[in-house]
Amino acid sequence: MIQGLAMMTMLIDHIGLMFFQEQPIFRLIGRIAFPLYAWFLVQGYLHTRSRRTYMQRLFVLALISQVPFTLALGTFKLNVIFTLLCSLVALWAVDHVSGYPKYLITVVVLASSLIVPMDYGIYGILLVFIFRFVEGWKMISFHLLLNGLYFLIDGLGYWIQMFSIFGTILIWIMMSVRPRKTINKWIYRTFYPAHLMILWVIQRLQFL
Repeated sequence: MIQGLAMMTMLIDHIGLMFFQEQPIFRLIGRIAFPLYAWFLVQGYLHTRSRRTYMQRLFVLALISQVPFTLALGTFKLNVIFTLLCSLVALWAVDHVSGYPKYLITVVVLASSLIVPMDYGIYGILLVFIFRFVEGWKMISFHLLLNGLYFLIDGLGYWIQMFSIFGTILIWIMMSVRPRKTINKWIYRTFYPAHLMILWVIQRLQFL
C-alpha cells in the first residue's frame, strides 16, 4: 500500500512539474513521495541479504534513470536515485566501518551532496538518516526540525517542501497497521525511469 502511494504521489508530482506548473496542488501532493521512498530504502537496507548487492542494484538503476530524468525534467543534476545511493554508502560506513575512516566516508558523502547537484541533495540524505536511527513518532519531530532548518536557510523558496511531513506521518501510521500487500519488486524498481520516459514522450507529442 505504501509502495503504491509512493509511486502515485511521485507520478502526480512529475505530472504537475511537466504539465501544470501553475497548479501547486500537484507539487504539494508530490511532497509525500520522497519520505516514503526514503523509508523503503532504509527498510531494504536493514533486511536485504547482501548490502553490497543492494547498493550495486541501486547504482545500476541510478545510471539507467539519468537519461529519462534529464529529458523529462530538463536538468543536468543527478537524479534522486543517486541521492539514495549516497545515503546507502553513508549508512554502510556508519554501520560497518570503524574509527577515522567511518567519519571520513560520511563527511565525503555529505560534502559531495552539497558540491554535486543532485535531486534532494543533503536534505534527502539527512532524512534517510532520520528513518534509520530514529523510531516511532520521533521521526515526525526530527523531520519537522529538518524542514524547519531548511525553511530558515531558504525562506519562502522552501515552503512547499514543508508538506513532506505528511509522508512521514503516513509512515508512522502505517507502521502500526503493518500492511502485507506489496508491489512487484520489478515494477517498483523500474517505475521511476519508466514513468519519466513516458511523460517525456507525451510532452514531446504535444508539440507535433
